Amino acid sequence: MIEPLPLTSPEEAARYRAEGLWPDETLTTTFRASAARHPDRICLIDGDRRFSYQTFAESVDRVAGNLLDLGIRTGDVVALQYRNASEMPLLHLACNRIGALYMPLHDSWREIELRHLLKLSRARVLVVPSEYRGFDHVAMAESIRGDLPDLEAVFIVGGTREGYKSFDVLLQPTRHSEADLDLHTPDPDAPAHIMLSGGTTALSKISRFSSNDLRAMLAITEHGSGFQQNDIAAALAPAGTGATGYVFPILMPLLHGATAAILDHWGDPEIAIQVIVEHRCTYAVGIPTQMVRMIPGLEKRRSDDFANFRCFINAGAPLAYETGLQIETLMNCKTHSIYGATDGGCPSCTSIHDPQEKRLRTVGRIVPGTECKLLGPDLRPVPAGGQGEIVWRGPQKSWGYLGDEAQTAAVFTVDRFYRSGDVGSFDADGYLQIVGRIKDMILRGGRNVFPALIEDLLQRHPSVLDVAVAAMPDPELGERACAFVVLHNGEALDFPEMVSFLKEQKIAVWQLPERLEIVEDLPKGPGGKVLKAALTAMVTEKLKSE
Repeated sequence: MIEPLPLTSPEEAARYRAEGLWPDETLTTTFRASAARHPDRICLIDGDRRFSYQTFAESVDRVAGNLLDLGIRTGDVVALQYRNASEMPLLHLACNRIGALYMPLHDSWREIELRHLLKLSRARVLVVPSEYRGFDHVAMAESIRGDLPDLEAVFIVGGTREGYKSFDVLLQPTRHSEADLDLHTPDPDAPAHIMLSGGTTALSKISRFSSNDLRAMLAITEHGSGFQQNDIAAALAPAGTGATGYVFPILMPLLHGATAAILDHWGDPEIAIQVIVEHRCTYAVGIPTQMVRMIPGLEKRRSDDFANFRCFINAGAPLAYETGLQIETLMNCKTHSIYGATDGGCPSCTSIHDPQEKRLRTVGRIVPGTECKLLGPDLRPVPAGGQGEIVWRGPQKSWGYLGDEAQTAAVFTVDRFYRSGDVGSFDADGYLQIVGRIKDMILRGGRNVFPALIEDLLQRHPSVLDVAVAAMPDPELGERACAFVVLHNGEALDFPEMVSFLKEQKIAVWQLPERLEIVEDLPKGPGGKVLKAALTAMVTEKLKSE
């Protein structure tokens, strides 16, 4: 057994094992056991592709063996940028089979994000689509490859390109037997999965989770949602960061002999509904924005369309009461909300057995094995009934941020509690309510928009003297980004020009501000810090008048 995780003490690790929260089994070992029990059962539905457990397990071993022949070893990073697809768990489980690390990359990320993450992780292999939704991913990989000395190979999914190998090469028979691959089985305390999370100030950060960590996290939803081995999950949420949209609707079913039906891309809500109906899904995983947009289509459906549907799992953003109520009514199901962070784990969740008011107005009770506190500005626990920053430590938190020890130290306390930046309170029954957040981050439909990154890029525009990006309220997405710009004397800037300029910087489209306000000055506090709350209040009043 390797040394306990850096953010877990030996005493905590022993307790997690004693309480059965850490099963001491790798993800791939668990998956292979499921495949042995149910070889002919369908494990994945990906468009018109169907995979049985036996077929998928054989593909996992082939990819693992071919990665070994490439020289991939314990701790090496293999990255994939692709749509929601079966290639995600295939590459993940193959990497975990031999102790390598799979790093997912969202399909909307461009040069800035990819260069940062691939360089920081020292990724040795990158897998990209030939082209997806009109964008040339191979050309992008080529444009940044010179900045990535550790990147040794780029494979292409769904096409060929001169000078590049097809992903199909990794699916060819391998000389490595099962027994040979077993020799490379990693320790369950070793890094087994990467989730990409965003802070409030910069590009995405890399959080690593062990097999034990991730199993403890999945157990939260397995219990809260009433998970069953014959479940069919609808994977609706974006899976490209390895978090909510991947671990709960795709990985979790594979570990237990269930089935995942994958929506390749969120666009038309009717298609998402059709996935649930056509495949007789028993639960779905989505973010609140998706739920809101599905409601008009759900209103046109008959109740018996969802006869098999039991639970809609929500994570990534707070679920509005009315939205949750409509989902439960229209789909004859119960909602299950998971609260947490992709770098800190999940300290609480609701249960389908909770009263409806608790399901829809709170994020549930603290889960077994997790310690949670509410801290005031002085970092001392607040009195009972008070509000404070939510901090926790438990069996599902990460190793901290790869390549960023300073940020790790800033987010995790000396006694290993994760500082969420969220403000919460407990009701009389011990249910946690989220009342706000202290992070300078805009949560747009479940995605993090990082003001500092946008501000840094806009500051480069020759007409811009000063800039701040703040949240503006939105009834559907929760928040959108508004750019407040102070111009140089005599200069001009309009919204289309701002968007065009930012696109030239190769920033992800969903990071783009959706409103521009030209102001004479930015409100600042005594220390010179921009008062973002004042900017949000300003644009909120404008929206009301409009």
